[in-house]
Amino acid sequence: MLDAAVKRIPRFLMDIAPIQRLIGVPGRLRLVGQADMAVHPGVARAVPELGTAHWSELAHAAVRSQEETLTLLRAWRDQGRNWPDIYLHGIGPTARLMGTWWEADRMDFTSVSVGVARLQTAMYELSPEFLADARPVAGTPKRLLLVNPTSQHTLGSLMAAEFFRRAGWWVQVAYAQEEREWLAVLNSDWFDVLGVGISAEQVLPALHRTLTEARRASANPAIKIMLGGPLVQDRPELVHVLRADFSTHAADEAVRLAEQWVVAG
Repeated sequence: MLDAAVKRIPRFLMDIAPIQRLIGVPGRLRLVGQADMAVHPGVARAVPELGTAHWSELAHAAVRSQEETLTLLRAWRDQGRNWPDIYLHGIGPTARLMGTWWEADRMDFTSVSVGVARLQTAMYELSPEFLADARPVAGTPKRLLLVNPTSQHTLGSLMAAEFFRRAGWWVQVAYAQEEREWLAVLNSDWFDVLGVGISAEQVLPALHRTLTEARRASANPAIKIMLGGPLVQDRPELVHVLRADFSTHAADEAVRLAEQWVVAG
């Protein structure tokens, strides 16, 4: 019963599995060498879009070791890609690909959990580089409280938080806290947006009540509620069912929409 229920959860759920230990899988990392990227003098070097072959390479690197994961990500950066592109079109799709491998019995659950955990750790380690080009804050920064009702480790929420910080937002993240804890945070401080990541069906009944309470508890009576996560991607009607303001499918889109909603009031 549990396994069947988990199978129904969208692929991105892999990033919330608690990790008790890390294991290695034998293999060999193939990196693109300088010879592969040679260009004629004076001709701009074309950087290919990240695709399935890149995601597969990163997935196997992540299963093998943290060092190989970081090495490959920085190799992509050295080839001319920027960090937002690598996060959105490299790390995110790689996590989803590993989920499809698990569903197809091409990779065991432990390996997927380890790999996604290492992708998340890589994002923590790369944060100073990702935020190096952060937008200067003009005046009081907009504030986001990001909540994940069912998980301790969520790659998608970490990515969203990084994109908001890069855009000059002040971000506080509440991972798997009790409802009363993050409602107390909403009540004691000002937030422009409450972002809620949803990965599992079983949280929906309680979440409907909690979000109603969140509006009453918020120190900002005009707070906007943003939904994200894999379940919202599959069920866009949840934004209306849960009486949120808007939903988003990607970290960069989340920033753009949040800023529009805050300005609109």
